[in-house]
Amino acid sequence: MNKKRKNRYNLLKAYLRGDTVLSGLPLSIILSSTSRCNLKCPMCPRAISEFANVDIDFELFKKIVDEGKELFEFVIPQGGGEPLLNPQLVDMVKYCKNLGIRVGFSTNATVLTEDVSRKLIEAGLDYIIFAFDGATPEVYEYYRKGAKFDKVRKNILNFLKLKKELKSKVFVTLQMVRLPLNNGQIKDFYKLWKVDGVDEIRIKEDEIKIEGVGFKEEVEKVAKKKGKMAPCHYLWQGPVYIEENGDVYPCCHAWLSDPIGNIKEKSLAEIWNCDRIVKMREAHIKGDVSEFPECVNCAAPRPKKILIIGSFLVDTFNVRKIIPFVEKLNILYKIKLFD
Repeated sequence: MNKKRKNRYNLLKAYLRGDTVLSGLPLSIILSSTSRCNLKCPMCPRAISEFANVDIDFELFKKIVDEGKELFEFVIPQGGGEPLLNPQLVDMVKYCKNLGIRVGFSTNATVLTEDVSRKLIEAGLDYIIFAFDGATPEVYEYYRKGAKFDKVRKNILNFLKLKKELKSKVFVTLQMVRLPLNNGQIKDFYKLWKVDGVDEIRIKEDEIKIEGVGFKEEVEKVAKKKGKMAPCHYLWQGPVYIEENGDVYPCCHAWLSDPIGNIKEKSLAEIWNCDRIVKMREAHIKGDVSEFPECVNCAAPRPKKILIIGSFLVDTFNVRKIIPFVEKLNILYKIKLFD
């Protein structure tokens, strides 16, 4: 059994047993390439919080990846900004691929030139999400403030054309976050992106729930949610979230809380079992997370236990390929796969 698979099975055993101090490392990490962005989307975390607006130092990026190179299954070089604004993004993809780590990210595609598309594909990019939140220019440009429907669609189509020309296996997902103005456009969105080279179309639930932007009843539901919850798999399998300055968070949904450590001061292995995250795991097992506001107010979908177990049994790259299909069953066919 290789080290990555062994790490995954060890984390699964720990989750099932309720262990709170874990061996190994998370299966994947979200490593912010930049906190700069060229859009002002109303449903984005940037609408309710300040970001540093800086790029990660490439040496720090390499240091973090090097620590987990034998165990990381997937690296996601994105954070509070648009990944393509970091001029070293292609180098980051190459670095991960040279270490045998799969890599992918989400982008608004506004600055996705033909040259950048070619370089990303030739670097061996495994996975890309194109965030495109509407089926018409009016709705898309309302949610993607600063972007132009026709220009961005052309950028994506050019990427898909290159994917075919270069015979790339990069997995392409077209994603729309379900919001009040685009909720009636789901079928049209599927028609719009039924294009050769698109591997999956994803209708994603809003995980930020900003008042006045998302569905009102869902915002109220999150606000009223109590502390008693089933154990969250993020705390056992990751991905942990690391900002450009090295601050580490238990997951990307905890970005408004205090960091649990800094990668410049301690190793990820130490932070992965620091006092706060161990106490968070204990609280989740007990079913009372009232001491952790980031968990009480979390709007992330919680898969049912059978799906969580399955996510440990399959490598992280394939899990990410399956997620849109599971969400489709939940949203379009009302099959309740989330608690």
